[in-house]
Amino acid sequence: MKKYIIAGLYVFCSVALLFAIYLSVIHAPEMRATILVATFCVVPLSFVDRPSHMNIFIVFWFVVHTVLAFILKPTYALDDMINCLCFAILGCYIGNIMVWVRIEGYDLHRLLTIEKETDVLTGLYNRHKLFETLVDLETKDSEKPSGIIMIDVDHFKEFNDSFGHFAGDKCLSSLGSVLKKFKENFNVDFYRYGGDEFVAMLYGYNEKELLTVAESLRIAVQNTDFDGLDATVSIGAVYCGGEQVRNYENIIDRADKAVYAAKSAGRNKMCWETT
Repeated sequence: MKKYIIAGLYVFCSVALLFAIYLSVIHAPEMRATILVATFCVVPLSFVDRPSHMNIFIVFWFVVHTVLAFILKPTYALDDMINCLCFAILGCYIGNIMVWVRIEGYDLHRLLTIEKETDVLTGLYNRHKLFETLVDLETKDSEKPSGIIMIDVDHFKEFNDSFGHFAGDKCLSSLGSVLKKFKENFNVDFYRYGGDEFVAMLYGYNEKELLTVAESLRIAVQNTDFDGLDATVSIGAVYCGGEQVRNYENIIDRADKAVYAAKSAGRNKMCWETT
């Protein structure tokens, strides 16, 4: 039904204008139009569509009424034409302004939503969005991830101490670009968990595929040139597609423990744990 809402609104307004034209030129041709004047003013304010479409719609019905008025009620045809024209212009003018105000409001709301959910440094989802997703996962109809991986940049503290926080931020920003590019080829959502830690939720993969994707991510980061510097990540993966998970925060904690195992194994490793 949503697909045809605009068409339905045009049909509804057409019926209203037809009824008003009937009252003006057939039912009471000896009187000046009143309801029609109000209708021409109100219709452009009633819904949101492209201003050009709405203006053409009003012009069409204005022409229809004017032609019928000069044929069926010539005594008041000129008066009705002038009155309808004035109120149609007024309605279209105010309606167009309202459309642009609404569009700007929608766009502002979209930008605020993006800002609320996006980490400024990396361009990925932020921690706030992650917890919103975890809450949504508790609902019955939400799509559940088949696996969760935790990503930790190797030796990031030492990197910050050696090259400064600006270089560290640049490294994280570049890593964000790598993860966004990786997302284009895989069904995965990335979230910045905090500092140099990232969480990824993967959808629709079995256990073997999950581990392959996680290893591909590690290799993709390893093979990336971070402006002349090499950076690697340790990854902890947990497959959870085979059970009914009640609390996905526990899965994240287990992925975090797998990260520590990867670091203990020498870093730039991928370790996993199955449920």
